[in-house]
Amino acid sequence: MVKMPALDGVEHRYVELSDDVTIHVADAGPADAPPVMLVHGFPQNWWEWHALIPPLAADGYRVLCPDLRGAGWSSAPRSRYLKDDMAEDLAGVLDRLGVGPVKLVAHDWGGPVAFIMMLRHPDKVSGFFGVNTVGVWAKRDLTAVRDLWRFWYQLPIALPVIGPRLVRDPNSRLSRWLMSWAGDGFTLPDDDVHMYAECMREPGHAVAGSRWYRTALTREMLRWAREYGDARVDVPVRWLQGTGDPVLRPNLLRGYDRRASDFELELVDGVGHWIVEQRPDLVLDRLRKFLAG
Repeated sequence: MVKMPALDGVEHRYVELSDDVTIHVADAGPADAPPVMLVHGFPQNWWEWHALIPPLAADGYRVLCPDLRGAGWSSAPRSRYLKDDMAEDLAGVLDRLGVGPVKLVAHDWGGPVAFIMMLRHPDKVSGFFGVNTVGVWAKRDLTAVRDLWRFWYQLPIALPVIGPRLVRDPNSRLSRWLMSWAGDGFTLPDDDVHMYAECMREPGHAVAGSRWYRTALTREMLRWAREYGDARVDVPVRWLQGTGDPVLRPNLLRGYDRRASDFELELVDGVGHWIVEQRPDLVLDRLRKFLAG
């Protein structure tokens, strides 16, 4: 088992949702305080938010940072890793902990997962804050077609056998280049990358990471358009998007304002995909304003 990184004020909970699904949750702040749930992306886990957890807890919020199934210290069941199932994991965690409604904050793959949870369980969510991510309102126009090439890296990750090998080795030339490319030149700290890689080497975790991509590419994208294409959101929705992200371009968010009754987007120049690590001060400032509002 990979050693858990230490962070003052954090209690680690293991929430059993079924015989083969246990979700690890980093929990900080007063138990009866207004709750906020921070949902990580790939290849990260709860530690992605470590710079934000203590100040948010000190502000008087209960901060819940789950590891999605197949990541971090959560279990990696033999499943297809459908984002619907992962969204139900988040809802189950809130039920087991007796918490809600929460304000959701999500980055990267955490975005679609948290977004689906909000659409399926609107009573559990009082607001959504996206950080270099997308929801499930897929664009179907010429702009989206022209940008398809940006997702090329997902194909090798999604492949059986090859994908898990890539996920396990963040020090490969390809992995290092991908992380720098996604970050517009900024890369994650070496200690963090090493810890994420160690977690991915736990039994089943690399396969899980590969399946996050495979199920999206082969099953979910078109189904999201059919199932959620007309869905509306009536809670405040905010988006913080680094414009240096070469994959998740701001145009992917076009039209979100027509599906959310209260939507605001802020574009940040000079910042890539790893905005939480690159500009934690900025993310914290905008998140505090969102939570206070």
